[in-house]
Amino acid sequence: MRTTLISALSIAVLALAGCGDSGSDPAGETQAVSTAEAKTTSLDGVTVEGEPDAEPTVSFETPLVIEESAHTVLSEGDGEPVAEGQQVTANMTMVSGTSGEVIESSYQAESPSGFPMDTAQINQALFDALVDVPVGSRVLLSLNGSPQSGQPAETLIYVVDLVSAEEIPEPLERASGEPQEPAEGLPEVSTDDAGVPSITQPEGDAPAELVVEPTILGEGAEVSEGQTVSVHYSGWLWDDASQTFDSSWDRGEPFAVEGVGAAPVIDGWNEALIGQKVGSQILVVIPPEKGYGAQGSPPSIPGDATLVFVIDILSAVG
Repeated sequence: MRTTLISALSIAVLALAGCGDSGSDPAGETQAVSTAEAKTTSLDGVTVEGEPDAEPTVSFETPLVIEESAHTVLSEGDGEPVAEGQQVTANMTMVSGTSGEVIESSYQAESPSGFPMDTAQINQALFDALVDVPVGSRVLLSLNGSPQSGQPAETLIYVVDLVSAEEIPEPLERASGEPQEPAEGLPEVSTDDAGVPSITQPEGDAPAELVVEPTILGEGAEVSEGQTVSVHYSGWLWDDASQTFDSSWDRGEPFAVEGVGAAPVIDGWNEALIGQKVGSQILVVIPPEKGYGAQGSPPSIPGDATLVFVIDILSAVG
């Protein structure tokens, strides 16, 4: 259900496993600036000013090239140390080593980054920089990013302000809670023994506004803006409930909505999930303007289609 590209900062954080530590990509592309040409070649030449709970000012002589990834703790917080397997929330500022300019900042976006301390999902260098570091700390990190959009690789500087770190609860396998009475005028939801949902064929005109109705009311915490929410879902067209056009159940694994409220999913999802309880199952009817609009999503979703989703909310972290 993703409809937009993840931001550059999110890619840098969550897909750092794709970045090399040597400054070159597998095809042999060289860095934009060689070490011999660099004015700054270590983190010792990088100055970071400002409090660790506000956007930092980062300065150094350009160009900067650091051959191997490096990190240092600039200021130590008084929270608990970050541990492997936890979900970390951090404000991150990413600076170009070539120009010295800020590429992206979660302070400017007003949305901290969230990521798991798991080297299958983040770069080893980021993991090493943060593990055992107390929450509240400010960490300086250099990485050599892979080339993008035809541009050579360059050294990137990150200032990481650790906001929180919490244990990731084991997600539910399916919705669990108190069944709710079906809402009048909406399709009825049923599930098989494995929890896979189906709906009756909707009747009448599709609602003009977004509709969110719990069919099972869970007992977990309410989903809040910015969290990463794990869900199972199935989707149908209002005009044809005979088969799903998309279903995480068919793929055999839940779907993660990262940064709910501003996640790269259709608007109806971002609005529907906030405020719902973990463990709940919700029936969501999404009008075209909060779905795929006049263009649709060929070939399965025509233009101006009203969509019906059944979503099991399995966990929410961050």
